[in-house]
Parts: sequence; structure tokens; C-alpha cells
Amino acid sequence: MVITINGRQVEAVYLPAIVYLLKLFQEKNIQILVHPALQRWLHDAGHCVESFVEVPKNTDYLISLGGDGTFLESVLLAEQSGIPILGINTGRLGFLSNITLDDIDKTVELLLQKQYTIEERSLLKLSGDFLPEGDIPYALNEIGVQKHLPAMITINVSIDGEQLPDYWADGLLVATPTGSTAYSMSVGGPIMVPDASCLLLSPIASHNLSIRPLVINDRSVIKMKVNTRHNTAIIRLDNRLYEVPSGTAISIEKAAFTVKTIRLHGSSFFSTLQEKLLWGNDKRNTHH
Repeated sequence: MVITINGRQVEAVYLPAIVYLLKLFQEKNIQILVHPALQRWLHDAGHCVESFVEVPKNTDYLISLGGDGTFLESVLLAEQSGIPILGINTGRLGFLSNITLDDIDKTVELLLQKQYTIEERSLLKLSGDFLPEGDIPYALNEIGVQKHLPAMITINVSIDGEQLPDYWADGLLVATPTGSTAYSMSVGGPIMVPDASCLLLSPIASHNLSIRPLVINDRSVIKMKVNTRHNTAIIRLDNRLYEVPSGTAISIEKAAFTVKTIRLHGSSFFSTLQEKLLWGNDKRNTHH
């Protein structure tokens, strides 16, 4: 068995738990490969482990060790390989990486005994002339068009060829169900369960009261054109930013492949909502 771990240097307080995690795998004769930055950090702390340049095709599991930003990087590393990703959180919120280092023995046991559910997460694909050659045009959470300077922007939008009213706003997000609990939620968009066959359009600081978040079928093709009184705007693919000129046109649709994520038994989407986002946090909801 081969397990690849994507992660960087983390807080020193996590070092004993990470070393113990590696030890548990190695005791079971599992080959471990880690990100070069993580290898250097471990080496400096006196622990030797092999690193990877690219995720090997024979990887059984890809472990994302860090916060949600690291998880998004892990998605790009896995890309179309179909390798299942398990997120172990050493960041702050950890909604995507919802496993902690508190009970490593149980985590390893559940993983190796296949006591988990594979969730197929949809991605967005961006098409646009501004993308540098070789860049990966996929996003797990959202693709957004945003202002670069203080003045609002105008976003021309069509869905499957049908024109919508222009968005006068600070920006517009197109989110997947996974991304509905990320930036989209913070601007007032609804929460969707991960396996919903939908996409979500959420305006950022809309400058009129009649524009609301819009849920559409995930078979739709969304075309946008951004116009600004200034020369540039920003296009976001998850945590990657691109500065583009006014008048830039893009197309967004669901990617042809999904990313497989691991949810260990004993956890659920709704329990994660309650634990991480304090969903329903009301003293009247306390069950005796």
C-alpha cells in the first residue's frame, strides 16, 4: 500500500502526533511519501521520510495534512487520478479537512479497515483566454469575478444562452455544493448538501435589492463578461487569483470528472455543520 501526504510545515505542537501517524503506517509496511516541504520540516526535527515530486499513480490514499487551503491544493494534486483524499486538520476551521489529530489510532484503524464512505465532489471548469498555458482550470469551491479597485463592477451573465439582468456588485461567485459552505455562505448564499446536482450564483455586495442568490442545474453553462470603470478586475479559482482586463469573458461549467473524498464512519455532513459552523447553536436545541 502507498499513502501520499500533502502538507507543509505546521505548528511545532503537532510534531509528535504527525510522527506517531507516520510510525503507525510504517509499522504496517505501508510506503509513505510526503510533500518536499513537509519532508524538510520533519528532517530538521530529526525524522527521515521519503518525498514525492508528483503523486504516484499507485497511491491508495492521498492525505491532506493542514487546513482547507492545503485540501484545495491536494485536490489539484489528485486532479483526474481518482485517488481518494482524506483531510486531517492542523489549521483553524477545517471544514474540508475535518479529521483531527486527537485520535490518530482510530483514524488509521478506520482508514485501513475501509470503514469510510467515498463522497464524489463535483468541480468547476473555467475557460478563458487569460489563463496561462499549463494552469489547471478547476476549482472545488468556487469561481469568482471580483472588483480589483474600490468601484463596483458590472457583470454580464447568461445561462445556457439565456441572458440574465446585469449584476451591479463587488463581484459574483459560482459555487459548487462543496463551496456553498465557503465564501458563498459568507455573502449570504444557501448551504447545499455535497451530492446536490446544483450550482450556485451568489452576488458579493450587490448594489440593488432585487438580486438574490440563484440555484441552477449543474448541467448549465454559465458565461460572464466583466466590465469596470478601472482597467482591471480579479478572477478567482478557489485560492488562486488572476488579474484580468475589463471586458474579459469567461465560461464556467461542471468538470467532466469528480474528486473522491473520504468521510470516516461516525462523521456526517450535518454533524460537521454543527461542529465547525455552529449550525443550530441554540440552547433550546440541547437534548437531554
